[in-house]
Amino acid sequence: MRPVVLALAALLALSACMEGTPGDVRSRGSVAPPRFFIAQTLGPSCAVDERGNGRSQSAAAAALARLNTNSTRYVADLRRSTSLTVNHEAYSANWQPVLFNSYAAAATTDAQLARTIIDGLKQLARNQRYLNEPGLLTRAQAMQGPPCYSQGANTPCPSHTPRFVARMYANLLISAAVLESFMSDDDRQVLIPWFDQAYQKFVAPELAADPGGVYDFANMGLARLAYAALKKDMGLAQRELSARRNDFLKHIEPSGYISENSYRGVRGFWYHTYGLDPALSYALVAREWGVNYFTDPRLGPRLAAAVQKTEMGIRDHAAFRAVGNRGSSFSTDPADRLDFVHQYALNLYAIAAREFGVRLPPSPMHQRLSRLERYSTISGLSARCYYSNR
Repeated sequence: MRPVVLALAALLALSACMEGTPGDVRSRGSVAPPRFFIAQTLGPSCAVDERGNGRSQSAAAAALARLNTNSTRYVADLRRSTSLTVNHEAYSANWQPVLFNSYAAAATTDAQLARTIIDGLKQLARNQRYLNEPGLLTRAQAMQGPPCYSQGANTPCPSHTPRFVARMYANLLISAAVLESFMSDDDRQVLIPWFDQAYQKFVAPELAADPGGVYDFANMGLARLAYAALKKDMGLAQRELSARRNDFLKHIEPSGYISENSYRGVRGFWYHTYGLDPALSYALVAREWGVNYFTDPRLGPRLAAAVQKTEMGIRDHAAFRAVGNRGSSFSTDPADRLDFVHQYALNLYAIAAREFGVRLPPSPMHQRLSRLERYSTISGLSARCYYSNR
């Protein structure tokens, strides 16, 4: 571990002793949502996506229209997925313009863009999209079939269907939470019942399941926090923030490895960064809600260690992989090898630098592939956006 991180860990521990248990929601009193879900104010970088493009009313409208029109086809694509490969590209490509433009509308007080997104969400709600399409499975239904990887990497994996639908709802819940101050009572009357159904049918089952590691939206914690913001349910928010701290303590080991993620064979490092990005992103949001995971005496050092393991994995992949494999969701086939920072981990570099003083070295394949991404669809926010007003 580098000296700067050792010093940071010592400082965090000393601070924790002086202040009690910062990560424990119960010790901090009531939590409160910032105005735009991730922050009270949003800076200029929120109006530019990861590819340098500005906000676009037409792009947001088109993405929402495709989600409305193509729901049956998108569900059918998901049902053809294997354990190793998910057919989601056409479906998930719509989430980025909706999420980015929500932040951009809030940051620039663009009421017209906000109205376009809210109205597009209302159209989905009125049509009851992604609740009852042919072939759409709940998590309970998907679990009735053979487990993923039970017959190898090409085994059909029905659980991808409810998981990716839940991911869509996570994106849309966050979009709605960011734009909540632009909503009228009529908007809420249309949207909240749809989100209630979506939450109970798809989000809550993912929250109740232990994925074995850390994955999308910090194991859907950001979706529950966004839902709590929309419902103005601070009791739910408090329970979520406490539950997520415990979840991170369960899965992020003192060594910095992440249970399951970091042990997934030739893709272990790829999945390590896939999990760490939403975990660190969640920590940024939690701090804005009044709970500081970075200064938590138990969790803070684990987050720092996970960043250090990321640095090691970039510099020396073999050293990272020396930890071995664990569980059943891994491949040892060299043809499946992915040994770079995940292309969806768009926030990891910025948070490592700002919160831990660690400037991660370049991961060349990540740099090439991440340029194709317009916005995070695993963490629900842009760290550039978050930091741009600080």
